[in-house]
Amino acid sequence: MYPVVFENVSKLYEGKEILHEINLQIDENKITAIIGRSGSGKSTILKLINGLVVQSHGKIDIFEEKIEYDKIIETRLKIGYSVQGTALFPHMNVYDNITLLARLNNWSKNDIEERVTKLMSLVNLPTDFRKKYPHELSGGEQQRVGICRAMMLNPKIFLLDEAFGALDPTTKSEIHSELLKIQMTEPRTILLVTHDLYEAFKLADKIIILEKGIIQQTGTKDEIQNSSNEFVKYFVKAQFK
Repeated sequence: MYPVVFENVSKLYEGKEILHEINLQIDENKITAIIGRSGSGKSTILKLINGLVVQSHGKIDIFEEKIEYDKIIETRLKIGYSVQGTALFPHMNVYDNITLLARLNNWSKNDIEERVTKLMSLVNLPTDFRKKYPHELSGGEQQRVGICRAMMLNPKIFLLDEAFGALDPTTKSEIHSELLKIQMTEPRTILLVTHDLYEAFKLADKIIILEKGIIQQTGTKDEIQNSSNEFVKYFVKAQFK
């Protein structure tokens, strides 16, 4: 099964085509990186998957079913979403931020406690951080809380939109390791949007290179590094020069 399938999907904003006839089959329980320059349409793909925007043309299947926008909340409960800056609620402490969706969905106290304890351990957040507020945390700590919140309901799909872009190199490397540890412990379908090819090579099983709304190549790290596509060769060279 492919949890996410795009068939000839295009997206226009105010008459301008952002994505052009995108065809994708995202592998189950693997990490797929979508990489490209600013304005290439990377984030739009994630927004389409999460139902935040609607395609202009084509068909999108999530879990082998066409997106039904009148039932989009049910679909989103199966999808974790983490963005750069985390968007934590400043008036809520760490525990309340992480557990919000579980409480809204009437999880038992025992299930909530077990889940939040496991997630905080996986991303190396100390137990006493539960009572801290976002302004008391570093950028890396906030990002860890954001990952825990997105993973609270144990979603089948996890979307990461430039989630690590603002972090310093050391913190970013630590969170990369924690993400891979989570993936080993709880395998799921992860789509990672980034402009950093090194990050994509480190984390992803498959990489999609996007330029001006068109997929230039989909492949493994080795296939991307040995591409015959002129843009992909230029993009790789520019990243590692």
